[in-house]
Amino acid sequence: MDRPQGRIIELIPDAGAPRAVVEMLTAVRCPRCAEGKGCGAGLVGGDESPRHVEALVPGHLELRKGDQVWLDLASRDLLHAALVAYGAPLAGMLVAAAAVYLAAVSDLQAILATLLGGFVGAVGGRTYLHRRGCLRSMTPRVTGHCPAGGKN
Repeated sequence: MDRPQGRIIELIPDAGAPRAVVEMLTAVRCPRCAEGKGCGAGLVGGDESPRHVEALVPGHLELRKGDQVWLDLASRDLLHAALVAYGAPLAGMLVAAAAVYLAAVSDLQAILATLLGGFVGAVGGRTYLHRRGCLRSMTPRVTGHCPAGGKN
């Protein structure tokens, strides 16, 4: 997938981690996704309306309002977010399903327990994501200025 780019619309100075609000177009830029052969991330909300994203700014970059910039989200951060968002509910469902299998309960009770396990896993994942600093590690970062043409 291409590196996303956008235009800085606001700079937020912060002693801990300066941030910038970047306006991006939400159009699908990945050639595989545009052909319908990709991961499907562009299927939901594939319109071309602008989206505002808050991104961390490294200290070595000098940025101004209106600058065109590249954004990046580390692969490990994306994997971490996916594991928390999808893995926690799945793990809850699997643990609940294993428990009801061992308990030999009725089908209805097994279904309800498995759904409850998924709900508990989802709540646990959401709680984990709301810990202080957790989402900051999964925040996009400004990696540099775009050249005049704005292409890779």
